[in-house]
Amino acid sequence: MKKIVFILIAVLIPAITSAQSGTVSGKVINYRGKGVANASVRELDHNKRVINHTEADANGIFTFKVRDKQHSIQVIAPGYRKITHKMLGHSRVNVTLQERRKSPLAGNEKIILRSDELFCGKYQNENVKQWAWIEQVNDTLFTLILPIRTHTLIDEYPQGRTLTLLSVFDHQLMQWSNVVDAYPVAGTPEEIKSTVLTQSYTGTDNTPGISTNVKDCFAYPHFQFSLKDLIFLANNPSKLQRLVADTYKADNYWNFYPTEKTEKLLKELLKKVKR
Repeated sequence: MKKIVFILIAVLIPAITSAQSGTVSGKVINYRGKGVANASVRELDHNKRVINHTEADANGIFTFKVRDKQHSIQVIAPGYRKITHKMLGHSRVNVTLQERRKSPLAGNEKIILRSDELFCGKYQNENVKQWAWIEQVNDTLFTLILPIRTHTLIDEYPQGRTLTLLSVFDHQLMQWSNVVDAYPVAGTPEEIKSTVLTQSYTGTDNTPGISTNVKDCFAYPHFQFSLKDLIFLANNPSKLQRLVADTYKADNYWNFYPTEKTEKLLKELLKKVKR
């Protein structure tokens, strides 16, 4: 009897397993109901690893074989927010993408500082420099831009995440929020032209969903702050001891101390703004 049960189990397990695999079809549309051409469609296992991948056609229609219909499907397309949800055993999965949020600041900024010495110092006994930009939106509003290293072209740094400025003993001086969803571009900050900063609001021309080992990818979150904040830092530069960024799926590598160069740049910047 035990032998019969064992044989039945041995026969049923592959059948159950194979029943989970198969072909999944669907259509990717935007919120207006129009098909999204060439969207990247991926099967993700329970550990969020990519198992299979295909690309939608010019009308947003896709068909591909999946290993397990209980896995998740993820869809990515330039200009849209990525979406991930479980297939729940279905053979047809239609997906509606939402446009990436755009900042009302886009196109209105003016870069007033670009330097690799604004925030720098010693970290683990090594000298460290960090690229940074400051944009002026109007007379009282500014954004600080710091490059975040990402691992793939689909990583994002969402709106609302924060940069905390700390003083001695990690006392919080102020906290600035990221005002846009930042999506990565390939290349190092030294190679990035200033125009890329605006392009990063709406995405890149790179193929989504493809990891890159050739060049690093960087996203550019815009941390918003006021003229009052700038005046305080320029007049009290020694109080700024540390920056802590919530870097989401990125390397947190700007937890550094300012130098004399930091103080000089802040004071020069304040003079420029007050002219």
